[in-house]
Amino acid sequence: MFKPEDNRYLWDFWLYQEAGVEYLFYLTAPATCTPRTRHRNSAIALATRSNGGAWRDLGIILEKDPDPAAWDSVSLWTGYTVKNNGLYYLFYTARSQSEVADDGYVGHTQRIGVATSTDLIHWTRHPANPVLTWQGGPYESQQEAHDRHLAWRDPCIVADGQGGFYAFFTCRVNQGDPLARGAIGRAYSQDLIRWQILAPASMPGRYTHMEVPDVVRHQGRWYMLFAVKQEWHRGNRDHHDQPVTGVRYLVADRLDGEFHLPSGNSVLIGSDDACYTGRFWPAADGALTLWSWHAGADEGAAYQDNPRAYSLAEPKVLQCNERGELQIRN
Repeated sequence: MFKPEDNRYLWDFWLYQEAGVEYLFYLTAPATCTPRTRHRNSAIALATRSNGGAWRDLGIILEKDPDPAAWDSVSLWTGYTVKNNGLYYLFYTARSQSEVADDGYVGHTQRIGVATSTDLIHWTRHPANPVLTWQGGPYESQQEAHDRHLAWRDPCIVADGQGGFYAFFTCRVNQGDPLARGAIGRAYSQDLIRWQILAPASMPGRYTHMEVPDVVRHQGRWYMLFAVKQEWHRGNRDHHDQPVTGVRYLVADRLDGEFHLPSGNSVLIGSDDACYTGRFWPAADGALTLWSWHAGADEGAAYQDNPRAYSLAEPKVLQCNERGELQIRN
């Protein structure tokens, strides 16, 4: 569907739409990187299209701070874009070169910051960065983590309809099996800069990580996507623990309520689909669709020869049954 110019990598992405133009923000890295080293060399790029036409690649719009001591000096990771009071806000994940784990891993602590813009193309880092950081409570610290890496990434920002915003993000809690602490954190803000950290939105105690949450209201319920790799499944309680590399979903009655796994199948993208992470997006005809990208070698050995790896996949149309369960429409 879309592959960046110069054969650059494309993986995690998020979408914004205004005045008939769709904006595709995506992580990118040079083609000279390996599937693994791309994570240490990533920046945020942008492509646009009008009325469902061809994508126009505008290239990199935000990259790491060159100052090694800066909080965002390693590489930039997954984020989200919203508008408030005429100003655009681009949230993103980053790490600092100054923080080195015992195993030599550079940038052991993830944080979330924001840049602002008046045109969606030229961005300025906010002076209050990083605006969303670990503050203790039920959330796992860097020293408590099994790999000594603090997970605090992939923000999804949702307006509450009353002037405020909720942030949902990838994190881990500090109780239970160290390999099953993957959770979705939650925070609240009135101005998108000052955030109050709340209790997790979901902590099922089943997965090592729950990546790239995405939230939408559909037919009276709130749905949340999250990505998980095959090796991150723990336990063997029921079908939600059957290992897949792909995208599962959660459901809640309220935006501020607990998001839980559905009674039916939670897999929307499975291992055989060879895609990873997902975004909800409304189609022109009003249907709810699921977007993702083609997986490659870093997502599993089964994908190392995927000819479409690290490009945008064709959207899948979703349908909702009478029990509120999501399914891919055949």
